[in-house]
Amino acid sequence: MKRKSFTPLKLLALCFLVGCIITASGCVGKSAQTDDNVQTLIVAGPADFDSRVEMKMNVYDVFLDINANGKPIPGHLVSSWNESDDELTYIFNLNKGIEFHDGTQWNASSAAWFLTWCSQGPRKNDIAFLKISNVSEVDEHTIQVTLKEPYGAFIKSLSSESTSQVIAPTSVEPSWSNDGEIVSFIGTGKFEVENYVKAQSAEFVRHDPASGEGMLIDRISYRVIPDSYASVSALRAGDVDIIGVADHHSTVPYEQIPQMMSDPDIIVEKQSYGRYQVVELNCNEGPLSDIRLREAINLGFDRDKMVKELLASAAEPAYSVVSPTYPWASSLAGTEYTYDPEKAKNLLDQAGWVVAGADGIREKDGKKLTLTYIVPQGEANSDSIAVYIQSEMKKIGVEVKILVLESGAAGEERKKGNYDMYLHHSSGVPSLPEGPLTGKYHSTWGSWPASYHDAELDQLIEKAIATGADEDYSAAYLCIQEKYACMPLYDIEKIAAYKKSVKGFTFPASIYGLDLSTVSIEP
Repeated sequence: MKRKSFTPLKLLALCFLVGCIITASGCVGKSAQTDDNVQTLIVAGPADFDSRVEMKMNVYDVFLDINANGKPIPGHLVSSWNESDDELTYIFNLNKGIEFHDGTQWNASSAAWFLTWCSQGPRKNDIAFLKISNVSEVDEHTIQVTLKEPYGAFIKSLSSESTSQVIAPTSVEPSWSNDGEIVSFIGTGKFEVENYVKAQSAEFVRHDPASGEGMLIDRISYRVIPDSYASVSALRAGDVDIIGVADHHSTVPYEQIPQMMSDPDIIVEKQSYGRYQVVELNCNEGPLSDIRLREAINLGFDRDKMVKELLASAAEPAYSVVSPTYPWASSLAGTEYTYDPEKAKNLLDQAGWVVAGADGIREKDGKKLTLTYIVPQGEANSDSIAVYIQSEMKKIGVEVKILVLESGAAGEERKKGNYDMYLHHSSGVPSLPEGPLTGKYHSTWGSWPASYHDAELDQLIEKAIATGADEDYSAAYLCIQEKYACMPLYDIEKIAAYKKSVKGFTFPASIYGLDLSTVSIEP
């Protein structure tokens, strides 16, 4: 396990070191986008291609598409579908004339194999695929899916980029095996994987000839730059063409936005998907198992000040577990957490935690009120936010110890419940509204054993998942809000920063999407 204690001084030293390395090495080399009339877009991202849904969206199609309102719609692979009245049988009509990158046909055989593989292979733990009882071929371009029981979110799940990327049956070993492991990247998307070096780079070439008589990009070169400040430096130096689009986490430091916007050669755009940055709380054991303490720390820090001073006002503060603007979360309107440090102190007093020593940290039964806050590496704005929370909590007598961990190590600690506070997020469309409910807050379905759980919430979640009704989701989220299960921080605006010569970039409908096929580079 790699772990380090975090201090602002260490952060500055790290940034300086990374900057020196980039300067000395030339980082990734100057881009050569238009050599020999071949347009290559150089994209920087924080992690390996195989772990990034966004970059895979140039290689794979999703079974169903999704619109900007988060509603499933027909797409490249499926033209239409019908659902039986008992919500157990679905008929999908497939588009014709589509091939995977290796020439395998997209038809009823490959479509039926894909959904069967999802229900029996590596994706079988997804709730939607667990519900599948049988998949059969009706004719060459039609399949029928039968569920074990009604599942209101089934169609929605088929439009999720994270779970429903359609792979070729020849991309697993053994080929066409229902439980085969993926061994190659073969999809129906606009780009093929030409070369891949794990944790370093990936090269893509357009699968079909570019329309627009060569004006659109022919190739994508993906470079892994883990440090968010280094990626900004690479963009400003002209070493990469675009940053911030290859990940649904915060990969561009918000405080760098004004500086980039003042650069005449860089364009900065942002898009909200209602995906909140949150701190999940250990509601199972330790001090935060007391709801009074969970409420106190939620009321004890100023979110408005945080956004203005640390995030250059590039994001909106979040006061509820998910955005109340969604129809399925309308019950949260009027229940937002407000900044009230005096009430926070009173709640801590009522819980028996009182200031006893000169350090101002509260104690109870001879034990100081100290919380361990795990911050997984990879979130661009997480370090400064952690220090801010630490400072705000001290004002109400709560000591916060920040533990920055490599993401895999942090995940292991999370699964063991070895934390009081854990930086995470609320998911986004299309994972919302189901994602946090099934992944975190149901007592047996998810992988967050220390999150808030009880029988009442389980029942509310199960009802919402079964019916898919807005009012049922809204009731479940209200329960989570009233239990102070997490600390909402801010709306994670997705930032795209790119060179002025890049034309045609648009944000996709979903935070997990990315379509670079419409991009061109001005000579």
